[in-house]
Amino acid sequence: MASSVVCTVAVQRIEVITGAGGRRAYSAEEKIRLVGEARGGRGAVAAVARRHGVCSSLIYRWRRQIRSGELSPEAASFVPVHLVDAAPPAGVGSPAVLPSQPPGPPVERQAALVEVVLTNGRVLRVGEDIAPATLRRLADVLDGR
Repeated sequence: MASSVVCTVAVQRIEVITGAGGRRAYSAEEKIRLVGEARGGRGAVAAVARRHGVCSSLIYRWRRQIRSGELSPEAASFVPVHLVDAAPPAGVGSPAVLPSQPPGPPVERQAALVEVVLTNGRVLRVGEDIAPATLRRLADVLDGR
């Protein structure tokens, strides 16, 4: 006579973490960038923390350190700069087409625009001749400092 045995096996997911482990060190730039990203509305801190795999309490701590001056934007001294040779816009949604001009007298040079991307994602475009103190005040106000 044949008998049958039924076994039930529980399946459990196990995550194996390899590498050095321990705490991750965040640079001042990273901390400031993450705090800037978390400046949205309700639930922004939790969303940023989840997206970057950090504990939300760290973002709150870094926010307090920025407010107290313990963590300053000056600590993040280097920022990426992208030089773009752009023609003036021809119109909304249409590509800029520059007519060919015959050689003639030199054209007066127009002031170039400088584009600054703030830590909260806002973009500030100013003339190259803006006073540094004025630029700093504008950036501080628009960046919420």
